[in-house]
Amino acid sequence: MKIHEIKLENFHGFATKEFSFGSRFNLIIGDNATGKTTLLDALSVGLGSLFLGFPEPASARNIDSDDVRLATYHHGDLWTVEPQYPTRIECDGDVNGRRGRWLRARSSHDGRTTRQDADWIRSEAVALAEAVKQGQPTILPVISYYGTGRLWVQLRQKKTQPRKVETLKPDTRFMGYLDCLNPASDLKRLLEWFKTQEISAIQKGARNSTLEAARRAILGCVPGATHAGFDVSRDQMMIQFGETSLPFSLLSDGYRNMVAMAADIAVRCATLNPHLQGKSSDETPGVVLIDEIDLHLHPRWQRRVVNDLLQTFPEVQFFATTHSPFVIQSLPPTLGVQLVNLDNEQAEDFINKSVEDISEEIQGIELPQRSKRFLEMMETAEQYYQALEDSRRATPAQIEAIKQKLNALSMPFSNDPAYQAFLKMQRSSVGL
Repeated sequence: MKIHEIKLENFHGFATKEFSFGSRFNLIIGDNATGKTTLLDALSVGLGSLFLGFPEPASARNIDSDDVRLATYHHGDLWTVEPQYPTRIECDGDVNGRRGRWLRARSSHDGRTTRQDADWIRSEAVALAEAVKQGQPTILPVISYYGTGRLWVQLRQKKTQPRKVETLKPDTRFMGYLDCLNPASDLKRLLEWFKTQEISAIQKGARNSTLEAARRAILGCVPGATHAGFDVSRDQMMIQFGETSLPFSLLSDGYRNMVAMAADIAVRCATLNPHLQGKSSDETPGVVLIDEIDLHLHPRWQRRVVNDLLQTFPEVQFFATTHSPFVIQSLPPTLGVQLVNLDNEQAEDFINKSVEDISEEIQGIELPQRSKRFLEMMETAEQYYQALEDSRRATPAQIEAIKQKLNALSMPFSNDPAYQAFLKMQRSSVGL
């Protein structure tokens, strides 16, 4: 499955907006409140339309009343806020090798999200579901959404989940869609899957290719990791770095975030397409949404995370948001990779640019090679010079006012003795 285009109408802050996408990786950038997460939410509605034809636990994401754009009007002394209907999300994409269009819409506050304009994708889904029901080795696309709160949900689950990690019973392939459009992560089920597969491999005394595929996915996305798996004796997920082995719960936020996300994608691929066995991560297509892909990652890791995901899941189309110039700089200049700039649609040339160039030309940060404090100090110094120059022609009353201005200008930088000495020297040169 892939999304080629999406058209939004009255969805969150977008009155009308159209986007076209690359087939492999789409990096969405923009200032705060420009609509990066909104675009991911809209994509989740469009992707969830596939679940209209799938059995539980696959569950379509509808357009909620909170998704509807609000218009503000001023009437006399009062302001009013009015919902704008209809709210519409129209997609153009591929499902099971076929291309088509579908639409989800909501026309009123208490109305439901329409289904009739999604007949094409629903019929494709019904055909896939019937093939699965008959035991055919048809390929189901992986679909998953990872929001900014994914790490905190993991931590809450860690506190509330039972001490013992349970094992899983055989279940439908559609369990790969369980809560997949919930931006939070399901750490509990992830651990249960790994424990079940590890025990199965031990009992059979043979290598479990499906489990090995999930391991490779983790190692492909976590720099320095040499082994990943569930230690049955400790009843914990363990990640090994050279000679050091650490429980998942003791990893730093950045490592825990990436391990959980890579493992979750891989496990969903294996659950949806068990017939692919060791090739499930390599051959499962689909769409993955990631909000703030650089969350808790060191700049060195930010420079490789895109390429790691592309190599680990070569058939998946990714949509990710970021504020990091390092992530933007890391985008490979290859077919199917696209920068979606919500601030400036024309600023798409990210190839071979320095971090400073990306910050200034693409992200709109003035003089990024200098700190904000340094720029403020230089601006203050210019004002200081001008005040000193004015003092040469000033009356006694004006000189007193200039002294007060000089004191006020230097006050914010009183903790910088070198800067203070410099200003004092300049001031002494004119006798103030």
